[in-house]
Amino acid sequence: MNCNCTYLTTGSPTYWPSDPNRLPDLLDFFVLQGIATTHIQIESNGDLSSDHSPIIATLSTHILHKPRPPTLVSPLTNWNDFRSHIMAHIHRDISLQSPDEVDDAVDTFTHLIQEAAYLSTPPAHSGKNPTYPAPLYIRDMVTQKRRARSRWQRSRNPIDKREYNLRARQLRYALQDIQNKTFETYISALSADDHSLWKATRHLKRPITHIPPILREDGTWSITDDEKATTFATHLSNVFTAPLPDPHHDTSDAVQSYLDSPCPMTPPIRPFSLAEVTMEISKCKNHKAPGFDLITAQILKELPREAIALLTFIYNGMLRLAYFPVLWKFAQLIMIPKPGKPPQNVTSYRPISLLPLLSKIFEKLFLHRLRTFTDLNDALPNHQFGFREKHSTIHQGHRLVNEIYKSLEEKSLCTAAFLNVQQAFDRVWHNGLLYKLKTALPTPYYLLFLSYLTDRNFQIKHNTATSTIVPFRAGVPQGSVLGPLLYLLFTADIPTTQNTTVATFADDTVIIAASEDPPHASLYLQTHLDLLQDWLRTWRIKVNETKSAQVTFTNRKTDCPPVAINGERLPVQREVKYLGLLLDRSLTWRPHMLAKRIHIQLTLRQIHWLMRGRFKLSTSNKLRLYKAIFKPFSTYGIQLWGFTKPSNTKIIQRI
Repeated sequence: MNCNCTYLTTGSPTYWPSDPNRLPDLLDFFVLQGIATTHIQIESNGDLSSDHSPIIATLSTHILHKPRPPTLVSPLTNWNDFRSHIMAHIHRDISLQSPDEVDDAVDTFTHLIQEAAYLSTPPAHSGKNPTYPAPLYIRDMVTQKRRARSRWQRSRNPIDKREYNLRARQLRYALQDIQNKTFETYISALSADDHSLWKATRHLKRPITHIPPILREDGTWSITDDEKATTFATHLSNVFTAPLPDPHHDTSDAVQSYLDSPCPMTPPIRPFSLAEVTMEISKCKNHKAPGFDLITAQILKELPREAIALLTFIYNGMLRLAYFPVLWKFAQLIMIPKPGKPPQNVTSYRPISLLPLLSKIFEKLFLHRLRTFTDLNDALPNHQFGFREKHSTIHQGHRLVNEIYKSLEEKSLCTAAFLNVQQAFDRVWHNGLLYKLKTALPTPYYLLFLSYLTDRNFQIKHNTATSTIVPFRAGVPQGSVLGPLLYLLFTADIPTTQNTTVATFADDTVIIAASEDPPHASLYLQTHLDLLQDWLRTWRIKVNETKSAQVTFTNRKTDCPPVAINGERLPVQREVKYLGLLLDRSLTWRPHMLAKRIHIQLTLRQIHWLMRGRFKLSTSNKLRLYKAIFKPFSTYGIQLWGFTKPSNTKIIQRI
């Protein structure tokens, strides 16, 4: 092994080596040194003073067991006992005249469901996995191999050594043949009816990635689960904070003065009916992850009618008091690694928020009321296609591509600014959002949104460890039903001009300007960016200039002059990726085809063990895999690039 182990520690953070072939040699080295280990992480030291590769190794002398996530129910849950317990302990006569009484009612109702589910579910027995006896001929071959090894160890005769090697080789081939037959039997039994086919391939879309030690800002490492949870919580507490106001565009006093002013009188919100709540519960999907209360859709669907009636009474009390319970404003966050990012950096992870299901059901019902009473389509701009019914990424891409093709046909230059909004959903200024909600919505809806956004808290969960409770100081609630709508309303008044075209999909923003004269096209675009710059500073929205881009779409060899925002020039590129489409300068779609081919090759390499012909997977199941895994991304956007040159489409046809 070409490795000089000049550093060997037992507490430093380390990672696996880039060359996995070196790992067996390293394990042998540790065994020769008398080190018994079951878990090793290795990191290159990066020392250039030697022609070898110094490393730092961290050893663990115990097996790392991953505990199963806690659940309230199991397949053995007795749902009759569950309903009987709720009927025996439910309190129908409750008062909801104040916010404190609403909090008490929600807390009591949640504990009743948890207690009923826990008492109706028998404890799980943690036994060992069953072992199956090996075939008789395998046991005979093991006995013959052991006898041959014993003879060779006593005699050290080369003939006995050859006999021992022969027996060991025959046993190895026999075991491999059994493994192959077992695997073929497993493959041939896969089916889409019992979901076994999807379980065998689900790691392609949601791979399980281990989180290594995390580097803190002070240069130290977070190694244990508790330390990682604390590090993530500290990082997100800084993320969920509104940007500081610009000294020249500070509207805090004016916004606060408007929020403190009295609200106009408007009719109350129409209460929910029992049928509406029951219908919304029946629409919930059973496989969705629950919040911190562990109440799933399956549990809610087994509730008796009296419990749903009590839940409806609580929902209507929230509408009447314009109050959202504190218990339902608590989110549990799980960190997911971003693909292609350094795993040791805390910024390389995105949070996934798990909210209580009961709060999501109320948000859905409240959203139905909001759409019925107000015309949200009038409140949202026509160029916003994100999180809206009958609007998709393909529709927005078609709108953008149509503008580009129009300028190409007119032999003019089309310059576009693709803006990257920095942490758009996480840093929404709450007072600014409430200001816009108060101007756009009736008073009952605004007051409920006010209670919905205030006093929200979160907690990081990493394996079995949890962090302290941290408040949300900015941002719209992630994982909620109303969060996307709140962001759309917050950015609905984005400035527009007559000489430019705006295309937005949530926070993905594109501004297009076209002209036969390159300076005029850039002038139109720069004028719009100047207006946008003032709007961004007023509402405390940050744009990442380095991740934004300017692209000139034309068949000429000339480019439009560069443009800038916030005093920074946008990087000039010849191709850009927008909504999953790779747009090149002349819109030939060839770079998009090449990128799509690489994606197909990588996915095919991962699933090759299942798709190749020697395995007994039926053709119908292979067709299902193609439709479920390959077809969605291989044909995405075909309405736009499907008419490109045959030489480009053949790139995908061949693969």
